[in-house]
Amino acid sequence: VTVLRGGNMVNLSTHDLVVGDILMLSTGDILPADGVIMGRNDLAINEKMLTGETEMKKKSPSYRIEDNAVVSSPFLFAGTSVQEGEGRMLVLAVGTATYQGTMQMKMDEADAEHSRSVLQVKLDTMTEQITRLGAGFAFFTVIVLCIRMYLSFQAGLCCKEAWDHHVHWSELLSFLISGVTIFVVAVPEGLPLAVTIALAFSVKKMLKDQNLVRHLSACETMGGATTICSDKTGTLTTSKMTVVRMWCGGKVFESAAAVTAAVKQQLAYASVVNTLFKTFLKPPPPGGKGFTYCGNDTECALLIMSNQLGHPYEKVREQHPDDQPGRKVFSFSSDRKRMTTIVNNAEGKAVAYCKGAAEIVAALCDKFVDESGREMPLTAQMRTQIEQSISEFANLGLRTLCIAQRTLPADWQTSCAAAGEISLPKIEEQLTCVGLVGIEDPLRDEVPDAIAQCQKAGITVRMVTGDNLDTARAIASKCGIVTPQDGPEAVLDGKTFRDRVTDGDGNIKQDEFDKVWPALRVLARSTPLDKHVLVSGIQASTATGVAQTVAVTGDGTNDAPALKKADVGFAMGKTGTQVAQNAADIIVMDDNFASIVQAVKWGRCVYDNICKFLQFQLTVNLTACAIAVVGASILTESPLNVIQLLWVNMIMDSFAS
Repeated sequence: VTVLRGGNMVNLSTHDLVVGDILMLSTGDILPADGVIMGRNDLAINEKMLTGETEMKKKSPSYRIEDNAVVSSPFLFAGTSVQEGEGRMLVLAVGTATYQGTMQMKMDEADAEHSRSVLQVKLDTMTEQITRLGAGFAFFTVIVLCIRMYLSFQAGLCCKEAWDHHVHWSELLSFLISGVTIFVVAVPEGLPLAVTIALAFSVKKMLKDQNLVRHLSACETMGGATTICSDKTGTLTTSKMTVVRMWCGGKVFESAAAVTAAVKQQLAYASVVNTLFKTFLKPPPPGGKGFTYCGNDTECALLIMSNQLGHPYEKVREQHPDDQPGRKVFSFSSDRKRMTTIVNNAEGKAVAYCKGAAEIVAALCDKFVDESGREMPLTAQMRTQIEQSISEFANLGLRTLCIAQRTLPADWQTSCAAAGEISLPKIEEQLTCVGLVGIEDPLRDEVPDAIAQCQKAGITVRMVTGDNLDTARAIASKCGIVTPQDGPEAVLDGKTFRDRVTDGDGNIKQDEFDKVWPALRVLARSTPLDKHVLVSGIQASTATGVAQTVAVTGDGTNDAPALKKADVGFAMGKTGTQVAQNAADIIVMDDNFASIVQAVKWGRCVYDNICKFLQFQLTVNLTACAIAVVGASILTESPLNVIQLLWVNMIMDSFAS
């Protein structure tokens, strides 16, 4: 890496970085340390390996907060990569002191704490109890037989008038052998084999259900899960931004096909022309389904919409290629909250296409496209309707964009100029609103039914996401995690959660935690450590009187500590990082929540099979032991001799397992 140290530019190994170095960053760099931005920059950082979110994060010398949400921050983290731009970073932390290093330390702690699985603990307890019971019966039988022998000597019964070493030592030895046999018969030796076969069977079935089991014990532990803490993006949702609602010509549409034919072409062209060419859709492989998104997810959603409107985006781009003469692009910026592209249409006229934050772009419009495709003045009544639609889309948790256009005057390069340069404010005025689009990451079709199955099976599903409260609540309501009957405590943001359940040092206040978690269903604006705190607190809680078994899903490196801490960790196979997959017990190969429900099914199958084996095996063993004990203690001899008991034990244990 290149650093500024002591006033000189030097190249050195990442291992030699120290706090105080100024690191030079450019496109493609992977950050080796934590730090803070210095001076102006145009950096866009990919933090997917930390957060799991694909959206690039802009950086600025100071925090920028709008609508109670952080738009950009000055901090950079080790392990993230520079997607575009250049800048300088002051190194603040290296090695284990970095955020990534803290995650690794949490994982190491979880490794040290990881105990035996729930089923193993139960089987160990049961085996110990059976062993003690068998040892008690064996000891009791030997004592009873010895007492009977002593009483026979006292009464002078046959063969007990005098001690005979050849006879009576052999008889005492037979008493001891009977006791040992009873002890051996009492213990179900086939139990480990039965558990292994049941696990192997379930693991094979789980692989067909898109669950790759890395740790065998996780299969049966999942059968006893009481809580699932799930991510939203890619697990509950498809991880593909999609236009699900549109406002055009004064009407709201829920599908592109329903849009008025006269408006379709204008909406498609205004959407596609004003996108970056590095954003495109990769066709599915043979036999596959759906396009693969490449580039900006929001723009990919607009390309899909254009296809659905009947105007394939490739053909639109062929008419307005990247190198078209006169094409000018004014990229999106967090200051303007919009992007504008100027191209020449078929008639040779310059047209400006603008898209961006709905309330901002709509305010720049003074006309709109009606149902017939004509430009009409934007009346106060129509503006009110647009504002109501924007508010409605926001309440549904949709990311709302306004798409607008303007045919520029012939002398626009002079009339829309200031100080010899093109003036964007003069171009982005008197716009015509073509439409509003509401974009979301839609739920997977099978998720609501899968969550309903979990709830019916007594498993509570909790959603942990980095989204804002409104979006998180909307998604949770759609999939059934949050119901109208749930109170305000069901949805909390990360800061409120941390303030209530942890002290200044980050330690859990268990009493306060027990007041929060039973009602909690959604944790929004959460950090990776919030998920770790949630998992740790639930595992340690005794509020419900039942020990909780917690499963966690994750895809980012930041999820690794929680995946390690959980009783069962699920990592995503498609979008999950290598670190998350290494920390997990099971890898969900299709990134689908419904596959996790299948893991519960096969985990319970293991329990059922083991219960069936124990029911049969203990019946046989206890019966054999009872006959041996009663026969040896009351009758003159046991109805089953030692060889017969061992034969019954061997056949019934092995074949039953």
